[in-house]
Amino acid sequence: MLTIPSLGGRRSILVWAMAFCGAMIVAGLVVRRFDLGWAGTLAVMLFATGMTVPLVLAIERSARADASLTPAMRRYNRRMIAGSLLYTLGLFVAVYAYRNWHPSGALLWGLALLPAVGALSMVAAMARLLVEEQDEYLRLKLAQSALFGTGVLLVLATVWGFLEQFRVVPHVPAWAAIPVFAIAVGLSRCLNWTRA
Repeated sequence: MLTIPSLGGRRSILVWAMAFCGAMIVAGLVVRRFDLGWAGTLAVMLFATGMTVPLVLAIERSARADASLTPAMRRYNRRMIAGSLLYTLGLFVAVYAYRNWHPSGALLWGLALLPAVGALSMVAAMARLLVEEQDEYLRLKLAQSALFGTGVLLVLATVWGFLEQFRVVPHVPAWAAIPVFAIAVGLSRCLNWTRA
């Protein structure tokens, strides 16, 4: 059964979540501001993305302490870490190759789709979790979080789309859908913690 993390578990999760967000922001600013070369840029991006590992481990420690860590959730966490690292690596390779090699034709198409492999593997991990999770209550909570994330995404995309149509706000690329969805799902999970 899904339990609410203890205060200590929540604090640890919050600290690592803030560290992850901070690392992503700093990495983005550093990569944008400084010419680190391909190796430096890749190292900074992988370090920031790698901050998901201690965050997931904190979540798992809290769930294990509350006896709510299921085998399906553990597999999901591993798949999401692999997917996010694959996404970061794919994005780096695609952007680097596009800027430096100026590909065209099929190679350009392949490079443009490369980051999607990691993103789609994360979507597949979410779907597999709903199929593999045996606990009905956990599955209900996961489905509710996914519906909340979908609703937030649909509302934001619709409102932003109309504002963009009338040139009130700048264009946002379509690939932003998965990060927005993931943030909304995470927010839903946090709201579940505070409600119970």
